Amino acid sequence: MSRMELAEKTAKLVSGLVDEYMVRVDTVDWLMVKMAHGEITVVQSWRKNIVGVYAAKDGKIGVLSFEARSVEDVVRRLPEILAKLQPSPFYAPLPEPTGKPLSFTDKKVAEAAATGEVSDKLEELGVARLGDAAGKIDFVHRETVLLGSNGADLGYNSTSFNGYVRVFRNGRSGQWSWTSTRYEPELARRAMDKAVELAELCAKLPRERIEPGKYRVLLSPMIVGNLVDSIVDAANAGMLIFGMSFLQGKKPGDQVFSPSLTVHDKPLDTSLPGFAGFDDEGVATRDKPVVEKGVFKGFLHNSKTAKVLGGETTGNAGWIMPRAFNLEVAPGDMKPGEMLEMLDNGLYLTNNWYTRFQNYLEGLFSTVSRDAAFVVRNGEPVACVERVRIADYMPRIFSNIEAVGSEQWQIEWWEVRTPTRTPHILMRDVGISLPS
Repeated sequence: MSRMELAEKTAKLVSGLVDEYMVRVDTVDWLMVKMAHGEITVVQSWRKNIVGVYAAKDGKIGVLSFEARSVEDVVRRLPEILAKLQPSPFYAPLPEPTGKPLSFTDKKVAEAAATGEVSDKLEELGVARLGDAAGKIDFVHRETVLLGSNGADLGYNSTSFNGYVRVFRNGRSGQWSWTSTRYEPELARRAMDKAVELAELCAKLPRERIEPGKYRVLLSPMIVGNLVDSIVDAANAGMLIFGMSFLQGKKPGDQVFSPSLTVHDKPLDTSLPGFAGFDDEGVATRDKPVVEKGVFKGFLHNSKTAKVLGGETTGNAGWIMPRAFNLEVAPGDMKPGEMLEMLDNGLYLTNNWYTRFQNYLEGLFSTVSRDAAFVVRNGEPVACVERVRIADYMPRIFSNIEAVGSEQWQIEWWEVRTPTRTPHILMRDVGISLPS
């Protein structure tokens, strides 16, 4: 059964049970390559038909997601599920579909995802030269259909080629990531080379323990991508409604961050894998600033959050919560070699994990450094530190930007869920503590 036939079948089954519905079917060919100790350990491929259903009846909302093995059995339970729910205060009628298909597929990625044949590509990428390394490479081909009771009848195709490598040298490590809609071996090799460079530099330097305090800190694109994701989450109108946004009380036009910070949501950028010409309600997407020269430009909405807050949908619908598609942090004019020189004395942190908010409304958060982290004196790395924790307020540190790099990197991995193009960022007076 084709994805269109599956979508039409599901829509027909749902239509008689509810007042409104959306059906999305994603047919996904996915090839995953895993490596450990510098060797390929797993090459695994899947084909999945993933069905998503949005259903509304009497003001009640239900959302289902399942693999299409027995659509009838799942849909048959829909009335039972809706009967147990209360009418939602977020209910809003589905909007008129205005989206248009926007597709991009790379033949090499699609063939690899479908056939599982990647030995030539792994040789071209030079995985064997990394030595002691671990990581993952994904080749994904996705075909999407969206049908709705609002008249939506849309579809698009996409590919993605992304991965990360973590390189080990003498007990130290460096990690980097890449992402694209195309098979770009140079992009991947550049990321791998960066991981090697960081691991080897850290391995050559002495270890040093620092004291907690305020530091000038240079953040790599790996970390900037993670933290900017949190800024855009705060600009999600759903997070505002649930009291989990440090942008609460802010209005479009308010200066919230440094004038050096500009962040765009770019769903129409087909070079990054999150692109789409329509959102999950069938509304047309558009590229838009979330932050422009430090000025907050407005919350991201679907029809539901727009109704609650008295706004308009921005074409960012998930069925319950709005979402961003691709992110881009605008580059500055500081060349890569100049960033360390300008840092002068401080810390260069290259990767992070465990980002957690202690207070969402104030933006109080912490995140732990991972892999190579350098002490820099007089513009030169002189030591590697054990893990440190950034513990500060998100609005404050992004108001303390001193420089933004001119070189952008395309990042996506488990700590950067939204494909993001970003440079390095240098900040002053960043709170640093030591993990317990």
